[in-house]
Amino acid sequence: MEQNSHQDKPVVLDLQAVLTRINTVTGVAYKDDPTIFAWELMNEPRCLTDPSGAHLQSWIQEMAAHVKSIDNHHLLEIGLERFYGESMPEKKQYNPNNYLIGTDFISNNQIVEVDFATIHVYPEQWLPSTNMSQEAQLAFVDRWIEAHSLDCNSVLKKPLMIGEFGKSFKLPGYNLEKRNEYFQRIYNAIYSSARSGGSCAGGLFWQPLSLGMDNMMPTMNYINYLHFVSQKMYELY
Repeated sequence: MEQNSHQDKPVVLDLQAVLTRINTVTGVAYKDDPTIFAWELMNEPRCLTDPSGAHLQSWIQEMAAHVKSIDNHHLLEIGLERFYGESMPEKKQYNPNNYLIGTDFISNNQIVEVDFATIHVYPEQWLPSTNMSQEAQLAFVDRWIEAHSLDCNSVLKKPLMIGEFGKSFKLPGYNLEKRNEYFQRIYNAIYSSARSGGSCAGGLFWQPLSLGMDNMMPTMNYINYLHFVSQKMYELY
């Protein structure tokens, strides 16, 4: 993005500093560290001023190529929530509330340097009208995962990971049984896909903390998604 190259220089320099940093404990550079699974360009980037997706597409291409020029050993993903865009307009029907935020699940992930796709799943934020109905949220989850899995299978031909999902404990009627049912639905979809050779083969819920850490982020919205690991759970291992 030549017209914005002056804005991107700090990002490029920060990327290089992270990728080449030497771990002070192991003495291994991050770019050579076999314990690192993958790099993410940015968590949930959006470009609301360009709903066509062209600006963000150019940025992803530039940053992905730069990361791979320094570190070609690790996998790379983008970090988008995975709304559909102009590359396949017929798919925009799956976007909750017709979201257009400058991203494009298909074209963004067709960039060669991107190794696998991710999606996030937050129906209570995207579709607040479903917050009174567990079944409505589960129905959205089923459609969201299925649509993106099929596209990864047939169009992108890349693996898919559910990078974030959770259940806010501030929802009306929230309880552990509903949370567990919600989590089970998502992990069942992942397991079913992986077992049959499908694209969706991993998932990370947001976010686990140990007891006593609930005051770490009191002003942040994602405090609603904390899931505490009890001493009993530790004892199981």
